[in-house]
Amino acid sequence: MKSHKQLLVFFLIPALLLGLFSGCSTTREKRLEAKGLTLMYKSKSAAGHDLADIRLKPVQLSEGQVRQQMQSLKYEELSLFGKKKPVFTPKNITRLARIITKALNKAPANKIVYYELETPSGSTEGIVFPSKNVLNWKFSSIQGGSFSSRSFTGWGGSNWRLVPGSGQHYHSTKKLLGSEASENWIEASLSQPRYSERDNPVYKEPAPSRTKRKARRATREPTRKQAPSTINPELEKKLQFLKDLYEKNLVDEEEYNRKRKELLDTYL
Repeated sequence: MKSHKQLLVFFLIPALLLGLFSGCSTTREKRLEAKGLTLMYKSKSAAGHDLADIRLKPVQLSEGQVRQQMQSLKYEELSLFGKKKPVFTPKNITRLARIITKALNKAPANKIVYYELETPSGSTEGIVFPSKNVLNWKFSSIQGGSFSSRSFTGWGGSNWRLVPGSGQHYHSTKKLLGSEASENWIEASLSQPRYSERDNPVYKEPAPSRTKRKARRATREPTRKQAPSTINPELEKKLQFLKDLYEKNLVDEEEYNRKRKELLDTYL
């Protein structure tokens, strides 16, 4: 009996010590949770084997740079009538850009930024991290649509893929028979061309309000001088012609005022 107890203690003590040290070495990840949003740091190893050979590089980014990158990210649904769409709506960008910028700038060594955002169509879930001179954007789902690396055959497989824009390309994943482009992973250059909100396919130029139209017309209208009580018909004709040129933007305001003064001085 004594020998059995000694044998039990011999096996239990190492197991307890192993559990104690493994428990102490596990640190709780920092997490931000708000309504419909989860954001946290994850270790590179927890993000999958694809990141094993990638060397993370600390960065200091401005909110404008992150916002620009988010605006430029697009995807397309792999369906008969699939269209290019922005990954993040303007409302999403307003909510996420500042938070992601701070998270990237303060990221601990070998940590990536994970986020999950609830949208009306479903969740958008992904990770973002810097390496070399690019910012990596990898998605597992976009607006409720999950990604699968299986080839699309019309049914099943991935139902969307990212669309690289200017200064962007797919991350290349090494396979046994070569390399394969990861269509859910974009590497975006940190020096990519400036992106305009007008490039967004859902962007619509806002129509100017009536007040703004009046204000714009007032700023373009040159200062009028007091006209004489009796106007020479020839002078009136030339003044009208000059005004027509100005309203068609064929002469600028300075030239308009100068020519108008010359005409008035000639006839007065």
